[in-house]
Amino acid sequence: MTFRQTLQFISRFRRAYLSPTKALTSYSQCAEDLIVKMFLQVGLSKAKGYYVDVGCHHPRRGSNTFGFYKAGWNGILIDMEEDKVRVAKMARKRDLVVQSAISDRVETLNIYSPGEFSTNATIDPEVVAQHPEYRRVNDITTETLTEILDRCDCPKKFEFLNIDCEGNDFRVLKGLSLRKYEPKVICIEIWESKTGLDDMIASDIHQHLVSLDYELRSWAVFSAIYVKAAVS
Repeated sequence: MTFRQTLQFISRFRRAYLSPTKALTSYSQCAEDLIVKMFLQVGLSKAKGYYVDVGCHHPRRGSNTFGFYKAGWNGILIDMEEDKVRVAKMARKRDLVVQSAISDRVETLNIYSPGEFSTNATIDPEVVAQHPEYRRVNDITTETLTEILDRCDCPKKFEFLNIDCEGNDFRVLKGLSLRKYEPKVICIEIWESKTGLDDMIASDIHQHLVSLDYELRSWAVFSAIYVKAAVS
């Protein structure tokens, strides 16, 4: 082996076995937070951003916003169940935590859940009809997301909106004026994605967001990630 060949071998060995790896930590169920961070270029800038998390559930486990909180961001967390709100207030001191059920209209509905602190709690009667094991927990009067953001002095333009509301997601979205408030990135659960991309594209949520100049940029199992068209 010549000297040049020896150097090439050492270089290849170093690349194969000694090159540093960059392990990325995700707190989301399906790494949605890492995808959103890529679009928002989190880590490339020291600027702190703002998020709104509707249906936040747990403040850390399975959270699409906890990774941003760890990076120094803050925002608004919303959930309709008191125990989840209390836990969020304990773990996320910089965030404003709101107990509310979000929809596109004001009405009093029942909260149903299959168990304590469940990720599947819902106010959607269609979901409840498909799950006889769900039990009524409480009733609650809904509000629109625009009303909540107005009350909480949310910035008109902010970085990240996350919506995960167990079948009520489109109503949450319809209750937000995306002309008044403009998140750069929206991650939203679309149940039609269970049967494939074609059905997701045909969903009311997708059509609504596209009509407001949001582009589908990624898909993580049940969650679709949209970016405002002006954002590169």
